[in-house]
Amino acid sequence: MGAKDVIFVDGELSSQIDELARYIGELKGASDVAAFAAEVSSGEVPRSIVEASVGGVLAKAPEDKLEAVYNQLFAIAANQGGDEGLSSVAGEVARDIEAHAESGVAGLRVLNNLYNLAAEGRAQAAVFEAMIGLASRTQLLGTLVPLVTRLPVMSSEWGVGADDSARIILALRDALDQAQLSCEAYEAELAFLQAVGSASDKSPAVASSAIVRFANLAALCDLDALASLPSVQELSQRAGALGDAGSLLNALLSSDYRQWLEFVAAHGEQLKALGVDVQKASDKMRLLTVASIAADSLGQGVPFAVIAQAIDVAEAEVEVWIIDVIRSGLIQGKMNQVARTLLPTRSTYRTFGADQWKLLGERLEQWKASLEELQPVISNAKLIAQQQAVQMAGTSHVTIKE
Repeated sequence: MGAKDVIFVDGELSSQIDELARYIGELKGASDVAAFAAEVSSGEVPRSIVEASVGGVLAKAPEDKLEAVYNQLFAIAANQGGDEGLSSVAGEVARDIEAHAESGVAGLRVLNNLYNLAAEGRAQAAVFEAMIGLASRTQLLGTLVPLVTRLPVMSSEWGVGADDSARIILALRDALDQAQLSCEAYEAELAFLQAVGSASDKSPAVASSAIVRFANLAALCDLDALASLPSVQELSQRAGALGDAGSLLNALLSSDYRQWLEFVAAHGEQLKALGVDVQKASDKMRLLTVASIAADSLGQGVPFAVIAQAIDVAEAEVEVWIIDVIRSGLIQGKMNQVARTLLPTRSTYRTFGADQWKLLGERLEQWKASLEELQPVISNAKLIAQQQAVQMAGTSHVTIKE
């Protein structure tokens, strides 16, 4: 039976081993497939099967057979040694698929199965690292993007050291960068800082990189997610370029647009050395400034002239900037083009600290007072409605106010 004609079926373990060994022999072009299969089957299974299959042998099986043959291998390994048997060969199998699988889609399906079947954390870490390599090589990194935000939890489940977690997460970050998925690479850096924190000597450099990315990428607006991380907060206490990144973060957190321009004038060389695109960062600061104005004026009309002065643009350009701020998700509101005002109904704070909690408390008290003022009006309206209903029914009825 030729290798391309093999169909894998359930059966006795010995039959499964012999069938898979014969299939590997066919793929290797063994002159005596039966003898090859007998030799593999008599060895220490599953180690003997794995040794026979690596080097791109099994990984280069036809795409429509790839998942089936590896599932057969995984079943044999689990039957022979339980979870430990599968975990003991998971890393070697995963690396072989990473290097040799010709179909990225099929290879990632196999690795996904292996990750879910491997009970041992270190084996899962090795498989995930192989998934990164294969997805990068076959230009399928988009399949891993949904997992980026889960990396802190996943890495804690692996139970590996900080250096191993750092290597794996940064490998994904670098692969995303190479694929020009910069926002996703930023999310990977946040995941790194959450998962590893100060346990890695790479944390300060990653924190600095994340700050610069935030400044440069228009799509990133949630500054609190970055600023709340301890590794990021510690940069302000450092000297040199890392300290400059900390100063940049402080400017992003607390400056309005005009204060930002003063910061740029005083630290232009340092920003250039960090890799900050000052024009892009300045545009972002305009958006953040409008959001801050909106946060201070919720439910109140803000004249376009006030916004224009705050972000140093012509009043005729304000509508475009308001649309950009709304599109970014920083605020919600309505524009009155006749009155030339913005009525903000929701705004996102750059960071939520003691001052913001105090303001929230004040607004809740105002809301409570407004509801208390409305209660008599509502009660009276309810009483009138009840009386009208009685009159329309043509019956007498006593209504006592609650």
